[in-house]
Amino acid sequence: MNLLRLTRPLLLATLSITLAACGGGGDDDETSTPPPPPAGGGGGTTAAPLVISAATPSTLNGTLDKAAGLYESGSSNDVMGTFAATDDHCRVAGYVLRNSGDSVNYFVELSFRKTDRQVGLVNFGLDSGLATLARVAAPTAGITVDTTNRRIVFTAFTLTSTNTTVTLDGSMEYPTNIAPENRAACG
Repeated sequence: MNLLRLTRPLLLATLSITLAACGGGGDDDETSTPPPPPAGGGGGTTAAPLVISAATPSTLNGTLDKAAGLYESGSSNDVMGTFAATDDHCRVAGYVLRNSGDSVNYFVELSFRKTDRQVGLVNFGLDSGLATLARVAAPTAGITVDTTNRRIVFTAFTLTSTNTTVTLDGSMEYPTNIAPENRAACG
């Protein structure tokens, strides 16, 4: 009996488990099965263009070009939105999102609590100077946080302020650029 035949599957299984635990490997392998989503997280959401509609002013209507964006994610226990100082949360932001409707660059930023992925704040604004145009604290419907696919999905989600209203539909993906100890909670 060949010892290599017996140990190769064991080595491959050990390597796969190690890579999965570290958050690496397998991303480009279409034959692999993704891990189950963490408790409270979304799984199976699909990417879709991020569209602004029903906007005031109407010049804001259009599709945000996510390919042009600089995305970031992080984690913090700083107060953001309606969270208490003790609520450890994750922050996701997309910057330089060019709008097909007015050719202006925008940003979308949100925070969600690590424990239950409840969104505590969403900001939408001009990328130039990071000026917020519309903001919602503690939205309860219309947003799905999918940490497995590092995706935020908006479904007819409306942000409003004194002079601006926008409805977001579609998704915003974000990278894994946070500390390893927070990847399970934040994606």
